[in-house]
Amino acid sequence: MLNEKITRLLSNHRHSDNRTIPQPLTKYQIISLLISSLSPNESQENLTDTIQDTLNELQAEGEVLAGRRNHYCMAPPMVLAQNKEDLRNLLFRGDRAYLALAHQVLESQKNPQNPLLLRPKSNQFHRIKDRLSQVGIRLLTISDSIENLPIPRRPLKSELRSTWTEDPFSIKNWQNEGYIQRYVPCNEAQKERWRNPSRESIKNEDILRLPTGEYLWFEDQNFYELEPDLAILAMFYQEKQMGCPLKIIWDEPPGKLNLQGVYLPSTYARWLWHISEPGEEYRTRNFQSRNWPLVKEAFKRLGVKLV
Repeated sequence: MLNEKITRLLSNHRHSDNRTIPQPLTKYQIISLLISSLSPNESQENLTDTIQDTLNELQAEGEVLAGRRNHYCMAPPMVLAQNKEDLRNLLFRGDRAYLALAHQVLESQKNPQNPLLLRPKSNQFHRIKDRLSQVGIRLLTISDSIENLPIPRRPLKSELRSTWTEDPFSIKNWQNEGYIQRYVPCNEAQKERWRNPSRESIKNEDILRLPTGEYLWFEDQNFYELEPDLAILAMFYQEKQMGCPLKIIWDEPPGKLNLQGVYLPSTYARWLWHISEPGEEYRTRNFQSRNWPLVKEAFKRLGVKLV
């Protein structure tokens, strides 16, 4: 499967001097390497879009981190527990180079159907946490992590470091790939909030998205590149300021969340993916009733209205 190919590719791409550190690849490098690995009879049709969708999903699942200039890297290794008492089935996420080590230190019984599922011999939370930390793997719990979810905010001055040296509106070849878009909080679906602006209409604190996928922040006549998470948090901040909360379909019961066409900060997406199961449709997630209050609390924190 494509997600397995990408995680293997990123996990194997490591620093030449320090093999403990995975190195990022650009989206275009990932696409080129995957295309070169195809057999002659495999189709390349829509492969670029499929790879981008898969990268978005891997980011949501906590497997991959997205950085500036369309760089992607494996997330640090992490093991997730539902809570400190339920330790029968732990889920591994992130850098696959540590997966065998996690099984080894926990004396875990491997599951051939799902090698990412850990079944530790010990049932003591602190002992499991200590053993994993000794080999550089974090142990987190779902129930304790909601307070760590970030609040929507505008970027800090210290985060506006990477100035876009050229006015993006002066670049003519964007039209081969699409158009520059500006985020406009309004009572539309999230994808409809991206509009095609003119250079003259850009104002302070506007969020732009380039055809190549990078996000820019405009302030004091300068364009600054934002990491995807900072840009998305700023989007939700502007929605709060304008009184235009994003509306997401939440069917309770049966605890079904529809996230089609919705981009969330990666920390929120990872957290939601960890406490849910995939639905029948793309980007729908099913939640057990015990997690419904957590879902509501997380989206309240983000400023989203569940409908």
